[in-house]
Amino acid sequence: MSTQPAARHDAHSVGAGSDAATAERLAALADGLYAAWAEPAVSRRDELLADCCVPAVTYANPLGEAAGIIEFADLIGEFLAPYPGHRPVRTSGVDVHHRRARWEWGLRNSIGQIVLAGLDVVTFTERPRLETISTFFGPPPRPVYSFGAAPA
Repeated sequence: MSTQPAARHDAHSVGAGSDAATAERLAALADGLYAAWAEPAVSRRDELLADCCVPAVTYANPLGEAAGIIEFADLIGEFLAPYPGHRPVRTSGVDVHHRRARWEWGLRNSIGQIVLAGLDVVTFTERPRLETISTFFGPPPRPVYSFGAAPA
């Protein structure tokens, strides 16, 4: 068994209207976004969001929404207040096309277990910076089949 530290190598999916370099930059933006989510100091959280988002960024998840960096930073604080020691991390590569991207994330507790997983879907500028962020918790609902039942 190796005693060397593990290195992360993300695989990205790049579609029309994008390229591998953009996927790499978006992966870095996503990681910066989650650094902001993990930051307890509001002023530093604002700075981290400004590094990866446009000033008029919009954010929505199933529990709330925000417009602009200040409101977004406040929402992060409200969301994480009951969960000290929890930190979001990107758990997949980036899937990108036509200034849109998605990736999976997990919320790790203080001992490293993922206690909530989800998906972020974003739009971004040419620079790139995140413009809109739509967060989904958990996997999508699966269909339920009833055999022999009449269609609804």
